[in-house]
Formats: sequence, C-alpha cells, structure tokens
Amino acid sequence: MDNSDSHDDALANRILKYAAATSKTSDLPPFPGDDVESLPSDYEYDENEEYDEEEVEEISEMELLSHLDASMPPILLAQELFNSDVDSSTFKVLTSDNANELFHQGYTVLNNVLPLSTIQSVRQWATDMFKTGKMDKASGKHNEEDDPFREGNARGDYTIWVSPGSKFLEVSPELKDCVDWFSGRLHDDLAKVVHLHGQAEYQLAYYPPDSSHYERHRDSFPTDDKEDVDQRRVTAIVYFNPDWKQGNGGELRIFDKGMGDEEEKEIDIAPLAARCVVFLSGVMDHAVMPAFEERIALTSWYR
Repeated sequence: MDNSDSHDDALANRILKYAAATSKTSDLPPFPGDDVESLPSDYEYDENEEYDEEEVEEISEMELLSHLDASMPPILLAQELFNSDVDSSTFKVLTSDNANELFHQGYTVLNNVLPLSTIQSVRQWATDMFKTGKMDKASGKHNEEDDPFREGNARGDYTIWVSPGSKFLEVSPELKDCVDWFSGRLHDDLAKVVHLHGQAEYQLAYYPPDSSHYERHRDSFPTDDKEDVDQRRVTAIVYFNPDWKQGNGGELRIFDKGMGDEEEKEIDIAPLAARCVVFLSGVMDHAVMPAFEERIALTSWYR
C-alpha cells in the first residue's frame, strides 16, 4: 500500500476521528494566562513527583483498516467512485456482468484475456529473469531501523516493475503486449465504470515453488473521494500458468466481507493461464496461498 501523504480528505478525517475516539485523555490544568507573573517558576517543579507519561498505542495497518471498516463498509465507500450511466455496449474487454459484479461484490473474473502463445512467452521470460538474478525479492527491502514494525517475511515473491517505457519491455515484445492490454483496453473499460485519474503501476511477480506466499493484506485504504490521487482504486491481475492444476497452490484468496452485516467468506481463485481477476483495491483483503509450482502473475494498480 502507498504511504504517501494525502490532503485533508475524507479518509484522513476518518482516521483522525478514530484516533480521537480511542486516545486516552487526561485532565490538564488551566493555562495560567498572559500574565508572566502568573506562570509557574522552574523551581516549582518537583523532581521527586511522578508524572504520567503519554501512552502511545501502536496498531498494525490491518487493525486500522478493521476499525475503518467497522465505521463504514468499504464497498459502500468505493461505490461512490463508480460512474453513472455506463454504456456497456462500448466495452472492449469487460461485460455488463463484470461491471455489476465489481460494483456489488467488489471483484470479478475474466478468462482467456490473452493468447496462449503470449502467456507461454512471458512465462519463459519471467523464469529466465528470476534464474539470472534480475528480479528483486519483494519482502525485506525496507530499512528495519527506520521501520521496525513492518513484517519482513509477509511475501515470498520476486518482482520487477514493468511500467510503459521500461527497458524490460524493449526486450520482450510479448510482455509489452500485456502491459499495453492493461494500459489500453482494460484501462479504458474500467475508466468508464470507475472514476480513475489515469495513473497506473505494473509489476511482474515470480513465486518460486517452495511454498512461497503473500499474507493477507489490502492494496490501499478505502476512500470515496474522487479527487484523491494517492489511493489505488482498482487492482487487476493476469496469470501466466498454463499447466496449473489442483494441488499446485498459489490461489488468490479473497476475503469477502460483503456489506459488513454477514459472515466473512473466503473465496479461492485458481491462477489459471490468461485469467484476469479485477477487484477494488481499497475494499478487498486478499492473500496468495502457498505455491508448490512456479507461479507468475502481472499486476496493475489503477489510481
């Protein structure tokens, strides 16, 4: 998730309200006023007296999200970002069912979005990049001294950023075709459904067949502010695993909370070749289950 500073928007106000509601307050003595003579002398400080120290309660990102969700189901917030009067007849990739599922349940699945030849070529290229040490281990890259509370082994994949203009797209035309599909046809359809700002990120990930996984997380904070450019709006993932079968692992597990008044459901989606999963970034908690065969995926985050 992004941690960049945002302006004073609805999301910031919700976090501040939560902090105010849960903070421990103490009665403070009245300020003595503008009269300098009324200010206490340094000699009035009793070094033997015990003074209460302010207690700072640290919570994890997922705990904060849980508290925010309790105040308002995140899918209701995200629905405010959807456009009205959508003409599904102009879609190039999505269907009207996909748009409705994204609105009502927060996720949808498309199959056979790319040619098998493209899938196989990108898979081989990603495998070669991993084996030659040209992919970065995704976890453990943070500075532990500056950020000692972040989990360093939450994920086991290796990644590279492949946004338009990347040098990697120059050496893999098939990978460029995939990114072009994300940034072109899929983006154009999603922009008709959800209010987007045009900014996107693209990342290719390789999961080694050693039970590598990605623990439960969310890609952004929930927001209904159409002017917010910091939080991701939509996540889309395409898989490059043509020989995947039951038992290989690596399923995408979505934690569906619904409208908040029902029991959470766990939905496992197999990472089949040419399958695309699209979900609302600030709504859906998700995880990658342990992979026992090579698992390759390309993810785009739209803002």
